[in-house]
Amino acid sequence: MALEKNLMADTEKFMRTYPPLSEAEALEQLNRQIARIRAVSPFYARRYAGLSAEPLSSLEELKTLPCMTQKDIVRGGKQLLCCPPGQVRRMVTMQTSGTTGAPKRLAFSDRDLADTADFFREGMRLLCGPGDRVMIFMPGSHPDGLCDLLSRGIRGFGGIPRVYGPIRDYADAARVCQAWMPEVMVGVPVQIRRLALTAPDLRPRRVLLSADYGAPALFQTVERVWGCQALNHYGMTESGLGCAVETPVRDGMHIRRDILLETLEDGELALTTLRRQAMPLIRYRTGDLGEILSGGILKAVYGRKAEREQKLSVCRLDQILFACDPVLDYQAGIRDGCLTVAVAGGRAAETAAGKALEEAGLGMAVKVYEDENVFSDGVHKRSVRTEEG
Repeated sequence: MALEKNLMADTEKFMRTYPPLSEAEALEQLNRQIARIRAVSPFYARRYAGLSAEPLSSLEELKTLPCMTQKDIVRGGKQLLCCPPGQVRRMVTMQTSGTTGAPKRLAFSDRDLADTADFFREGMRLLCGPGDRVMIFMPGSHPDGLCDLLSRGIRGFGGIPRVYGPIRDYADAARVCQAWMPEVMVGVPVQIRRLALTAPDLRPRRVLLSADYGAPALFQTVERVWGCQALNHYGMTESGLGCAVETPVRDGMHIRRDILLETLEDGELALTTLRRQAMPLIRYRTGDLGEILSGGILKAVYGRKAEREQKLSVCRLDQILFACDPVLDYQAGIRDGCLTVAVAGGRAAETAAGKALEEAGLGMAVKVYEDENVFSDGVHKRSVRTEEG
């Protein structure tokens, strides 16, 4: 009961110091943003040329504006920029698929980066306090990158961050943690699960899982093995890295106050950046499937929309295989109707995975074999490779 009261108090403090915008506040910021980008961005001037110049009268009217995709970012290029080039502090270039290999580039100003660091500060304050050690097993260790902004946020309330980066050697990561004894860890779901199974004697109080989809079975394994609380964070480069963070009372993921998230008719999440200075996005299709509750709460993210058309998604496989402790990691592909799964964890993993997949009744032939070289790098998105003969 005392723990529950403390968790509620922490969440209430978060809501006081980082309250969601009221509908009136969000609408005011949205109209201000739209007016600004129509005036300064050639891309948005063309895109909204046939639309009324009158301000939106409600957030519901946001649905009358066209959605954006990654193709728009690629093709728009510098014409999407809404500030002088000299105000761009960081430019992120990411390779895309389905756009003839052309990269998409996203620009961020000093204020944009500061807004993300502020969100990280308030979100991480839910997980830890002054003097708590936070081990960061995330990619993006360059200046003004994810780890830098997260570290700034943690230091903002007196926490002590330490950047390890994506795990390449689990024995080494375990040794570092045993020596430093972090109260909190932040990392990629599949890597944190493997670390927990590799080093079950570690005892972080909480872990925050981010950067990739995490199946319920994965969260349950981390919590059971370490006796900790595993919480979820949803974000992407397009959102400014941070977007929504789960609170310890597990009432969903609270969306940062300078972002609007909506669920489109097909279940895809679309985001709108209300304060983004350098390169705002309006109704950007994220490619992720999710569900939003009232009050600015993201209930859940269910994986990638593109996987819905596949014979078998990595989300479903994760739920099956990550419920098996012997399976430390896996890679999967489908060829000519046969699912082939390589598992790390020795013969025990091979046996456990084979049994779990058979019981799942996938409706296709399955081949499982052990391969200790199977390794999720914590940087690239995981998927089920599909090939035709």
